[in-house]
Amino acid sequence: MRWTLKRRKPRGTILGMSLLLLSLLTSLGAGLLNVALNAHTGARHDINAQRALAVAEAGISHARRLIAVELRTTPLSEPRGRLTGTKPAAPEVALSGFTDVENLGPAQGRYSVWVRNNLEPYKGPVYPADPVPAADTDNRIWIRSEGKYRAVSRTVRVLVDFTNLLDPPGAITLIDDGVTPDRATLNGNAFLVTGNDTPAPTTTGACGSLGTPKYGISVNSAGSLTALAKAVAGNQMDNITGTGGLGSYADNGSISRAQLQSVANALIPWAKKPSDKEFPGTADSPGIFVANSDIKLAGNGRGYGILIVTGNGTFEMTGTYQWEGLIIVLGAGSATITGTPNLYGALLVANTNGGATEVTVKGDGGVNYSSQALCRIQNMVPTSTVIAWQQVG
Repeated sequence: MRWTLKRRKPRGTILGMSLLLLSLLTSLGAGLLNVALNAHTGARHDINAQRALAVAEAGISHARRLIAVELRTTPLSEPRGRLTGTKPAAPEVALSGFTDVENLGPAQGRYSVWVRNNLEPYKGPVYPADPVPAADTDNRIWIRSEGKYRAVSRTVRVLVDFTNLLDPPGAITLIDDGVTPDRATLNGNAFLVTGNDTPAPTTTGACGSLGTPKYGISVNSAGSLTALAKAVAGNQMDNITGTGGLGSYADNGSISRAQLQSVANALIPWAKKPSDKEFPGTADSPGIFVANSDIKLAGNGRGYGILIVTGNGTFEMTGTYQWEGLIIVLGAGSATITGTPNLYGALLVANTNGGATEVTVKGDGGVNYSSQALCRIQNMVPTSTVIAWQQVG
């Protein structure tokens, strides 16, 4: 007899496979959804973090603007100044008078800001420390701002220099390195260096009213003052006028080399070269110009704006040339005024290459402090300069 084995048709296999596949797809979908949700949450957190950082930056900008305005009447360490009340145990103080970021509201965007004196040197001797929390001597402070956007916060701090080059201590300001005294050569008895506020010769674009006198020549060390006193002959005392009358020169410098360099660094990216067709500017359109080599302003030309000389370049103005504005001589730190030219505004000179800062004045021309000529360029000079930026939270 022959037996035949019959196979039974499987029942429920397709259903089981379908359920297994559905389960796998469900798990996969849930995983992908979770990944997507986490990515969305992460992206939203990153966006909020960027907004919080922007809010913190807004706090820094607000503080810089507020302090710069206050410094016109109240120094940082004066009574009512922003550093008043600080002490070694609590060197940082909060700033008041701040508001939420515009259009965000208190629930979404808010910043809080604190200030402290620069009690530690930055970049070694370049930016030395102020020793006392409440006594500012160099116009440099740290500003810390915490920005909050929804549940995220970010904190930045910046070292800010509030040096105002439009309010120099003298018509000519010579800045030494604290080691090598300045060198001055004053020839003849016809030149004039005056800190008495002089009207801008060109009224176009000039602004403001005449103010109190400055010193004719300002230096920033006792050694430089001694060297300057030796350079001024007895019959030249009436050629240097300003605060105190005749022989107006003093060791009252309020601008350091580092401060002058930091402001120049902020201006140079916007500057054009003397070879540019816009040089030397006009009264209604003054310019910012930078020379990296020797520059000589000669003839009967007229210039308006800010001229920066840096590198190994020296500066000379001669003939009957007239400049209205600000001249900054860095690098080799050598400036000569000869012939019958006149500068209306201010001249600041510092040898940042190492060595003596030098100025030579001879002939019938000179330097005349003019707040009106400086007022013409006030929107071109930063009211404060950021030296360092750090994200600390």
